[in-house]
Amino acid sequence: MRSDVLNQSSGSYYDLNAGDKGVIELGTKKIQTFVGSLASITAGTTQYSDNDIMQYLGALDVSVPDGFHTPSKIVIEKVAFSCNTASGGTHVGNLQLSATANSAENGAVTTGTEIVGAGATYVNTGLNATEADLDFNAAGLTLVQSGVVVATSLINLYACTTTTLDGDFTAGRYTVQVEYSVL
Repeated sequence: MRSDVLNQSSGSYYDLNAGDKGVIELGTKKIQTFVGSLASITAGTTQYSDNDIMQYLGALDVSVPDGFHTPSKIVIEKVAFSCNTASGGTHVGNLQLSATANSAENGAVTTGTEIVGAGATYVNTGLNATEADLDFNAAGLTLVQSGVVVATSLINLYACTTTTLDGDFTAGRYTVQVEYSVL
């Protein structure tokens, strides 16, 4: 027997398509995917330093259904990072959230909070997660269950480097999926 939520003939059917915003949501639980490309970074002509922005990825959706209280916190439950194409040299980095959107590349994130990387502070989620930077030069998947809690004002997601970049890293392509709750 199938759940009414999964049965299209049921009045309780819930469509889990991402919709216009690219967000799968079930109440205050959300899954959002961002596609990253280093094709336009200027590391070949301008040196990047520790925690400089490589790319603004977009904003987390913090809307809640009617009848819910105004949320004040975001719990980052899981982050999946897939390096689809290696960047072309030794290159590690992190993901940060900020209240400021569209900050320029090759500069610091305005009041950034690291959610994945060596500078993040993971909450004990029952798994032995270790804070480590993401490898942008090794095709593969990194799954992090961080439990990081931030204010709902910190919705803008940035990919940042922790390696000094001063060469051609434009081959890098990656995907980031964030699973989070807005409470």
